[in-house]
Amino acid sequence: MPKLIDRPFASRYGFRSGNLEREDEEQWAQIDLGKSMEISRIVAVPVNVALIGERGAGYGFPRRFRIEVADNPEMGGAVTVVDKTAADVPNPGAYPVDFPMKGVEGRYVRLTSTRHFPVDEGFIWALEELLVLSGNRMVSVGGKVSASSSLDLFPNWSVNRLNDGFSSLGMPVSTQASPTRGYLSAVSNFPAAEKWLAVDLGREMPIDEIRLLPVESDDFEHPGLRSFPRGYVVELAGDAGFSEVPWSLAFPNSNLVGHPGGRPVILQSGGARGRYLRLRTTGLWGEGDRVGYGLAELQAYSGDENVALGKAVTASDTFEGTPDGEWFPAAAVDGNTSLHRIIEIPEHLDLIARRGSLEGEKVQLSAKRERNIARISGILGYGAGGLVVTLALGTAWSVGRQRVVRERDLKLLREQIARDLHDDIGSNLGGIVLLGEVGSESSTDPQSRDDFRLIRDAADEASASMRDILWLIQGGETGLADLVAKMRQSADTILGDKKVSLIVEPADFRDIPLSLLFRRHVLFSFKEALNNIRKHAGASKVDIRLAVDARHFTFAIRDDGIGFDPLSAAHPGHGLHNFQRRADRLGGTHRIESAPGCGSEVTFTAPLKS
Repeated sequence: MPKLIDRPFASRYGFRSGNLEREDEEQWAQIDLGKSMEISRIVAVPVNVALIGERGAGYGFPRRFRIEVADNPEMGGAVTVVDKTAADVPNPGAYPVDFPMKGVEGRYVRLTSTRHFPVDEGFIWALEELLVLSGNRMVSVGGKVSASSSLDLFPNWSVNRLNDGFSSLGMPVSTQASPTRGYLSAVSNFPAAEKWLAVDLGREMPIDEIRLLPVESDDFEHPGLRSFPRGYVVELAGDAGFSEVPWSLAFPNSNLVGHPGGRPVILQSGGARGRYLRLRTTGLWGEGDRVGYGLAELQAYSGDENVALGKAVTASDTFEGTPDGEWFPAAAVDGNTSLHRIIEIPEHLDLIARRGSLEGEKVQLSAKRERNIARISGILGYGAGGLVVTLALGTAWSVGRQRVVRERDLKLLREQIARDLHDDIGSNLGGIVLLGEVGSESSTDPQSRDDFRLIRDAADEASASMRDILWLIQGGETGLADLVAKMRQSADTILGDKKVSLIVEPADFRDIPLSLLFRRHVLFSFKEALNNIRKHAGASKVDIRLAVDARHFTFAIRDDGIGFDPLSAAHPGHGLHNFQRRADRLGGTHRIESAPGCGSEVTFTAPLKS
């Protein structure tokens, strides 16, 4: 069954009310669907903020609420379609609360919280997303949102996050593996290069909804080139030359949003008519002379049907060098993401609900087992030698309880530190990045533009470092699989302008828990090596090997750059002493092999039990 995404998208938590003094002061938020239409499903998606800890799953979910539908914004003549005001609703945790319905029509959907969620500052209510479906279409995305009160804190909370389409539900997919990956553009050396992917729908028809599904892949042979476009335009036309474009929607700079992160981008086209659908890029991610973009699937809905499925596709260019059968233009309309078969959103919601139900049953069974253990322990206290058994059990319970309390307190401290870092420093850095981005593109003075770019880049680097720290100190078990995924992500981000090969040996390694110390020193050593290549090596190709055996973890990084003399003091910027220090802390080893003109190789090995 599909899984929820367990982390917020780009620190976008969702919608949150302002702080409220009374827990029963009615507060609402509503979405304008643009026109009256049939509504088949309303889904309240809870906030899931890992940094808050256990309270983060279902944070702010209203304890009592109702949902109404009307044809006017004042909700005159509203029909109540969901009424949960008589008694408290159990907190759903991370799983969505789904309300299928029939015979409901309207333009405005309002959720009113009548009993709120308690916090230190009083009371609030919050949702990650309020989804409204009409058949297979998610008609709530992009509609105008209004609320009786809201907290606007960039980049975490905003009233417009209530229906931006980015939620923990992720891609609407089954568990069936995809035979293809999607479409990859050719490599360009110009970040503003215009590339396009067009679909011939066969005839002119009304298009209600368009979806762009980003590439998801564990294949790191071509990092940076699979990214979602930085800037793009989606357009409909009646002719293949797009001489007249009756409908288009432009996103000139998705840097303000970022990569969709395993979530579809959903656009409402309002029934605009056209035969040809085109995605045209205006900006590409990457650095230096290797930029490009990828797309797993392009969908166009006319009513409940994806009319782009299996239709003819043309493209401005195609990436060369990937294996046949994986990346090609027609794979962008074959009904698959880069990893799985696509299903309709209602079916996906049903599977998510089923998974949530099974996990709830698992929790109940665990609680029942604990009660049975306690009951048996009590019975043992009455038999022969019962006093001794009871004392032994009591002592063991006391010791175990103290350990649990210590672990809980440590976890709470980690979560508090992470939350403070994210809310205070993270929000400030996000604002600085936004300021630098806007300034670098709007300023007319060349020197000012350069200064704004420096500000933006410095804030970006600081944000990346803070995200690494948050990843390290977040509560919960983090194992080898998570570390490898983080290292892959770092390679993709830092070496986006290089041709990179990343191999894991063995590919089916066994996941094991790792200490904070191990994760910290391995990750930071790995990133320091990558940054050295980016800043100093002048390399075009980088080969990375991550190797796991029964006792050790090794990373080896080889580049074809200019090389250097490791014994020379002329390279203080390489931070070579840091590798030695981190290896020593883990009881491991490191080796640096390089010579001028011969590239470099860094090898770092550490015991898994460090």
